[in-house]
Formats: sequence, C-alpha cells, structure tokens
Amino acid sequence: MEKILIIEDDKAYIENIKILLEEEGFNVTSAVNGFDGIELAKNEIPNLIICDIMLPDVDGYSILKELRRREKTKFIPLIFLTAKASMSDLRIGMNLGADDYLTKPFRADDLLTAVRTRLEKAKLVFDLLRKSGDQPQSKTKLETDDYIFLPGKNNYEVLTVNNIVCVASEGVYSNVYCNDGKKVLVRKLLKEWEETLPEKIFLRVHKSSIVNLKYLKKVEKWFNGAFKIYLDQYNEPIIVSRRFAARLKKSI
Repeated sequence: MEKILIIEDDKAYIENIKILLEEEGFNVTSAVNGFDGIELAKNEIPNLIICDIMLPDVDGYSILKELRRREKTKFIPLIFLTAKASMSDLRIGMNLGADDYLTKPFRADDLLTAVRTRLEKAKLVFDLLRKSGDQPQSKTKLETDDYIFLPGKNNYEVLTVNNIVCVASEGVYSNVYCNDGKKVLVRKLLKEWEETLPEKIFLRVHKSSIVNLKYLKKVEKWFNGAFKIYLDQYNEPIIVSRRFAARLKKSI
C-alpha cells in the first residue's frame, strides 16, 4: 500500500484529503507543521508528499529544499497546495523541484489525478535508477522516445529525449531546458550531451549550446555569417556562430 504524507496546518483540509485518499486505498499520515512534516518524511519515507506552502513555522519551499538535499528523500514526489497561484510562485517551486501545484480550493478529481500521475512518474524514476545503477547519463546514443532521468543540483526531471528543447553549457554543468518550462542543472559537459543526443533532431549551434530542431520556429541572419534562432518554449534567442552556421543550413 502506497504511503502519502500530508503537511498542512488546517486540520479540516487534512481530514478531507485523508478521507479521499484512504477511500482510494492509500495509507495516509499527516503533520500540522513543517518541522514535524520533515521528521515524518525522513523517518517514514512516504511514496508522495502533499504540502501546503504557507505554514506557521517553516514554509513549503524550505521543506522542499531540506528534502531534496537528503539522499533518502530527494526523489520523493511533492505536490504543493497553495492559495497563491502567480507565475513567480509557480516558478520558485518548480525550480526547487516541486512536482505539481494544486490551488485551493481544488476538486477531488484534480487531486487524485495529480497523485496518480506523480506516483507513476516516481516509479519510472526508480526503474531508471535501477537499470542505470544510478548512472543514467551514459555515452550510449539515445533515441528520441527514450526516457531520460536528469538528476539536477536542486531538482530532478524524467522526460523523453524529444521533450528537451535545448542544452546550454555552464562550466562542468549543463542547463537542460524542457518543453514544460522547467530547467534542470545537471553535472554533465556539453560534449557528453553531443555524444548521446540523437543527431537527427539535435544540433550543436554554438560552443555553449545544443538545440532541438523540432522546436525551431524562426531563423534570422546575424553578423559576420552568424545566425540568430528562436525556439518554441524558450524565451531567449540563441546565436548560431559562423563555425556552426553551415551545419544549421544543412539541417534545415
């Protein structure tokens, strides 16, 4: 039986969620403050956590940071409950590694869908970790529909290769931009990405950038034989240096 931890200071909310989840066969435990919630998560290792952002002692973001830095809890999926739903709030949580948001009040069906979706994703994460021996970034050439596990510095993501929009170098790390707007900072050199990503849709366009041509929406001429390109699901233009311009012309 899968175990779900609720961290919420409103006891009425806890009771309503608990009844709903127990009717679906889940084992539910709860905490009414952040510190107790962190201790329960560390001691019981639930399959999923539902956590309010605004708590009296420590906010949900701090709870998420604490759990993500610990080996035993860093991959537990976490769904935030919030009365705040601005894009800046969503972005903070997603960059820290939150898996989903539900805005209060929410429908029972929305909660159950989010819970089932995140539990399925968590199973996929652990399957990938078992198969790879916790070394998912091999040098084997990937296919576009392969699942890939991205163990980020502050968060993680599981997605198909096809859902990577672009990869940008940051020293020994790489920022991986996904088509759902998430960004994951991974300890992997751009050269390693170039060796593993499928050449039929991914192209090195700069010493610091690899792009997925599937998301290419506009190309402009730039200075000295270079180009400027724009991608769907990515806000900033990317410069294609003259060194890589011929590759781009050939690919499009």
